[in-house]
Amino acid sequence: MTSSGQDDGVLQTGSGADSSRPVLILGAGINGCAVARELALNGVPVWLVDSGDIARGATSRSSRLIHGGLRYLEYRDVALVRESLRERERLLQLAPQFVTPLRLAIPVSSWLGGLVTAACRFTGLARVGVSFGKPGRRGLIAVRSGLTLYDWLAGRSSLRKHRVSVLKSGAEAESQSTPQVDRRTFRWVCEYSDAQMLYPERFVLALLADAKQAANEAGSSFEIRTWSRVSRNGNRFQIARDSETGGESEVLSVEPALVVNATGAWGDLTLESLDVKEPRLFAGTKGSHLYSRHAGLREALCGAGIYAEAADGRLVFILPCGEGTLIGTTDLPFEQSPEEAVVDEEEVAYLVAMVNSVFESVELTAADVEMRHAGVRPLPRVDAARTAAIPRGHSIHISMQDAVEVLTLIGGKLTTCRTLAEEVADRVLEATGRTRVAGTASRVVPGGEDWPGSAELIDTRIRDLGDRYGLSVAQTNAVWTLIGNRFEDVFSPTDSEPDRRSLSGTEIPLEFVRWSIRNEEGRTLEDVVERRLMLTFSAGLTRSTLRELAEELVDAGRLAADEVESAIDGASIRMRHYYGKLVN
Repeated sequence: MTSSGQDDGVLQTGSGADSSRPVLILGAGINGCAVARELALNGVPVWLVDSGDIARGATSRSSRLIHGGLRYLEYRDVALVRESLRERERLLQLAPQFVTPLRLAIPVSSWLGGLVTAACRFTGLARVGVSFGKPGRRGLIAVRSGLTLYDWLAGRSSLRKHRVSVLKSGAEAESQSTPQVDRRTFRWVCEYSDAQMLYPERFVLALLADAKQAANEAGSSFEIRTWSRVSRNGNRFQIARDSETGGESEVLSVEPALVVNATGAWGDLTLESLDVKEPRLFAGTKGSHLYSRHAGLREALCGAGIYAEAADGRLVFILPCGEGTLIGTTDLPFEQSPEEAVVDEEEVAYLVAMVNSVFESVELTAADVEMRHAGVRPLPRVDAARTAAIPRGHSIHISMQDAVEVLTLIGGKLTTCRTLAEEVADRVLEATGRTRVAGTASRVVPGGEDWPGSAELIDTRIRDLGDRYGLSVAQTNAVWTLIGNRFEDVFSPTDSEPDRRSLSGTEIPLEFVRWSIRNEEGRTLEDVVERRLMLTFSAGLTRSTLRELAEELVDAGRLAADEVESAIDGASIRMRHYYGKLVN
């Protein structure tokens, strides 16, 4: 990194031409990291800073869908749907290790239901509170019209178009491949295609790996500072981070060319902390999800997802997710700080009741919920009669503070992170007098190269990799799910019998765990458990697992030996508070 001097542990960067000074990105969620990648590919020096871990906020609390936003059509957000569908197709091609096709089914009970409500929403009357009585369930005409438009906007998609199936009963019902919804309530199932990103946290880490490689090739600086505090003194920003093992805090100082505020639902709080005077920009809503391994529910899905209406008319997903099922989400106004968002019992009851209203014999209960999580959407502050009517697109708000331009990113979602990053990068390049030299529209995300074209070819690749690197099929599959085709980054080919032990309670090789700790910026036990190894979804997570991971962090110099017990206790308490998950 170029610097003008280093004194008392403070790294000073010079204040030369804008093009040579780094862009300071605040927030290492999916949008911040996508922007960092876009800039690094164009040779722009980047400092990426977060008060927590990478992807710790809404990115890790989402519905894990890559979708066009079917319901946005009701509010005439056609441009957003078209953009999202284009990016859905792009992600299927460029990040196949993380994004896979998913068939979704909408159960329908009537022919004409919901037409008046749909008309109010499409004309914009619903945004200002105009309605004509209690909304009825969406009927076949309304649903099929929406799906026809959805398919048309998708253009030449690789995914199947929608179809409508009449639900059969008796012995014929058993032979139908559609989800086994309650045939006493529903007469049709409308199936359509979208996609799923099982681990957006791992996708974000892959974006950062690509950004670091691009910066290294361009010879530009790329600094990542998680768990750091940022303060401002005029045009200079101080970044402080406590030592991992109890030493003195590290303090860096930078005068950036420009600041990108990508802190999501924390956006207003970030501006306030930097003394940037703006009216309130965000009005976040809380979205909660439940995760269950209920065997009957998973069997009833028949490999597809469900997009159904709850009793209040809100559309809610029931999705296959790893070895279990993800149910969500709610959409409640949320005024507190985003880190205070947790799933309450009322939301659990609401989502469980929705599932039971769709399936006749599943009989899901709150006791069947193994894990839960809640996040806050970074939505814009607008006048809207219902939270569902708040626009779901993205925008960039520009502020000037002491000659430093601050770009605040509002809205956005997993599916459109690349296009938002592209827009931000264009603004940064213009402001710093640079010319775009690279883009991401056709750039494969690391791990997606040379991707097998079918499930059978993937199985063959996994077996071959296992043989090459001395891993069992289960171990190879566990790593494949996390990093795709990046095995040579982690393992070395071997003709001898290597030490390929797995982490307690999992099939993840310890060698991968150590590689991740060394290379993927995880500083705490929480980081490794929740966003590197994705163990919040694991039934095998125990205190023994936590202890083994804590000891690996000690060996890597990330944790003091005398803090192991407190780290294990802290991780267990956090699992219970934020995820409703008991770790014994």
